[in-house]
Amino acid sequence: MTGFGQGFASMSAPTKELERRVLAKKINHAGNPVLRWMASNVSIKQDPAGNMKPDKSKSSERIDGIVAALMALGRVMESDDERGSVYDGGEFAFM
Repeated sequence: MTGFGQGFASMSAPTKELERRVLAKKINHAGNPVLRWMASNVSIKQDPAGNMKPDKSKSSERIDGIVAALMALGRVMESDDERGSVYDGGEFAFM
């Protein structure tokens, strides 16, 4: 397991990247009604430096799926490209 913070330092880059992908219509959630509902509940908090993160305090309903998507996107963005994928060799193996 790898930790992932909930503050501006960890959440800003993936929040901005998700926003970029949504605006570019690069996100396909297959019309998932739960994810659509959670997305409608998200509000964004921005600090004076322009960093962004989802703000649960202003959301009246659940946003957990969006936060999970941001965390997953953040881990992908931080991943070590040199390591590659466990699927690259044609057989599944843990690295």
